[in-house]
Amino acid sequence: MPFSPVTRRTLFTVGLSAMLVLAVGTAGAWAQNAPFSIERLVVGTDVAQREPVGVTDLFPAGTETVFCFLEARNISRPIEVQLVWYFGDEEVARVPLALDAGPRWRTYARKKIGDRQGNWKVDLQDDADQVLGSVPFVVEQ
Repeated sequence: MPFSPVTRRTLFTVGLSAMLVLAVGTAGAWAQNAPFSIERLVVGTDVAQREPVGVTDLFPAGTETVFCFLEARNISRPIEVQLVWYFGDEEVARVPLALDAGPRWRTYARKKIGDRQGNWKVDLQDDADQVLGSVPFVVEQ
């Protein structure tokens, strides 16, 4: 039996809250020795002039492409990070991105969604495959 839009939104909000609690709890150890800080990690409908466009966590059915945007600050050394895309629990893409040392770096990756509706997330992983941040989102049915 499909959930109503209100029920889906409530379930998503509860799940998002739980994920944020887990992310904050596990990020503390990494943050102490981090080679950079995460200023923004968001998903949206595009990136224009080096800024995310249409930032949201709920995309309408028929969305073709989702962009994940990262703004890093105080990068102490060159590092390769990865944006790992999941549909449900299945990894569907892994995109390596290089960050150079410096005060600020912005980068992004995009993913063709196709007809896959439901729960998605993008994990930001460091060069040791440790999850540094996560952005959950939903493509409506």
